[in-house]
Amino acid sequence: MEVYKQAMEANLASVRACEEFDVLGHLDYVVRYGREKEGSYRLEPLMEIIDEILRLLVDRRQGLEVNTAGLKYGLSFPHPHKRILQRYRELGGEIITMGSDAHSPEHIGYRFTQGVEYLKACGFKYYTEFSSRIPVFKQLP
Repeated sequence: MEVYKQAMEANLASVRACEEFDVLGHLDYVVRYGREKEGSYRLEPLMEIIDEILRLLVDRRQGLEVNTAGLKYGLSFPHPHKRILQRYRELGGEIITMGSDAHSPEHIGYRFTQGVEYLKACGFKYYTEFSSRIPVFKQLP
């Protein structure tokens, strides 16, 4: 659990240090490399740090990436965890993009259909694309 806390603290430090980005990706990707994967992943001890990250994103009108590669790596969820997405939305976050960590052609758009359902289950009605760094909201299919 300590490594998850260190990873979140590093994320927070990075978000504080750099404002010139549109979307934060890989927020809790470290879970996929944990010894027990999600078996030892507990959000409660991390929520204060996560909340600070999410508040910064919302205040700056920056988004979160939902990444379906978590499913590819044996997790039961895409990244970030559903509770993180729900909290981002509760705080007023709207900007959501979707990625799949496609390091090979067969993983392009990996399980995006499941990712769309995941977003809907978190209460989102739109995903975001960018045009010249301007967010363009598209209705989820």
